[in-house]
Amino acid sequence: MTVRLRVSGDPEEIEIMIKVLGVLFDFTGTNRIYPNHGAPGVRVYLTARIPWAGDPDQPRRGDGPR
Repeated sequence: MTVRLRVSGDPEEIEIMIKVLGVLFDFTGTNRIYPNHGAPGVRVYLTARIPWAGDPDQPRRGDGPR
């Protein structure tokens, strides 16, 4: 399962948000930064994939010994 995401805002905040979201999702894309038209900040387009989607035997990130 994949979805296309647009992340928009301050470049430093986008970098942090992508790192946070990267804990749950695998990202593909060019990571190219575009200036926003008519608004401050920039935007980045990414394709996000849930690593374990469709494969119930695949361990989920964060799953481990307790």
